[in-house]
Amino acid sequence: MRKKLIISTIVATILFGTSGLMAQDDSTKTTQKISVQKEIKKQTESFTKAPKEIVEGFHQTLLAITALEDNKTKEAKGALTKATKSFNTALKANPSLDIVPFEQEIIVNEFLGNSESVEKALNLAIKMIKNHDTQSARAVMMPLEDEMIVTTHLIPMKLYPVATEDALKALEKGKTAEALDILHTSFNTLVTEKILTPLPLLVAEDLVAEASFLDKAKKEDALKLLTLAQDELQKALYLGYTKKHSPAYTSLEEEIESIKKEIKGKNIVEKLYEKIKVSFRSLISDSKSDSKEDNSTK
Repeated sequence: MRKKLIISTIVATILFGTSGLMAQDDSTKTTQKISVQKEIKKQTESFTKAPKEIVEGFHQTLLAITALEDNKTKEAKGALTKATKSFNTALKANPSLDIVPFEQEIIVNEFLGNSESVEKALNLAIKMIKNHDTQSARAVMMPLEDEMIVTTHLIPMKLYPVATEDALKALEKGKTAEALDILHTSFNTLVTEKILTPLPLLVAEDLVAEASFLDKAKKEDALKLLTLAQDELQKALYLGYTKKHSPAYTSLEEEIESIKKEIKGKNIVEKLYEKIKVSFRSLISDSKSDSKEDNSTK
């Protein structure tokens, strides 16, 4: 217990120490909150949920499994009957249904430090690993996440309803174990998609957007926002969400510097801001990681 407490204290000190340089700027904190809320809203609104009959059918198969595991054959048969009816209704309304999303989960892991705090944590972890203090290094590395993970569960309508119907037929023949086995196997046909979006890139994009909306007379405010955006890009780099020599990352670094120089000079930046919007979209797209898996691979 004492070792865990010491490790926790080290992590807290390294990542969120008393130094003002290591804590996130208030402007960044506010922008991060808005960026996260905006992205959650975007993901939620873009999610097209399966027809209610499919959701209900899937729910009934879960009830059937629970009932069979409790040796409640009658309840299981009733649930499978309802599930089959629901699936058939959905397929009758739209025979072309294939792999349909029926559930979405959004998990946000926010890191509240700046790029310097990440760098310090990485250096500490490297030192610990060199000293073979691997578990302490793991404790230091664990908080280094600043991301949104959107998980979508999909049901293959050409397979799952067939399995449900087969389970019902087996149950009607008194083959309880076979019915349960069919339902368990049917879960292997479900598909899971995960998309990871780095939050520092979203925050950097919004900080630059904030700077672009400022009056030209507010040069210092604009420069501060752009510097914070650069720090978020640096943080994304340290956290491994992008590569230093990737064309999109390099382009953004150069474009932000160009805007800062222009603000200090003639302040003719409208076209530069328009260009950087495209660059951000490119880097965020490149940095998103997605995966698709069916449960048969588990």
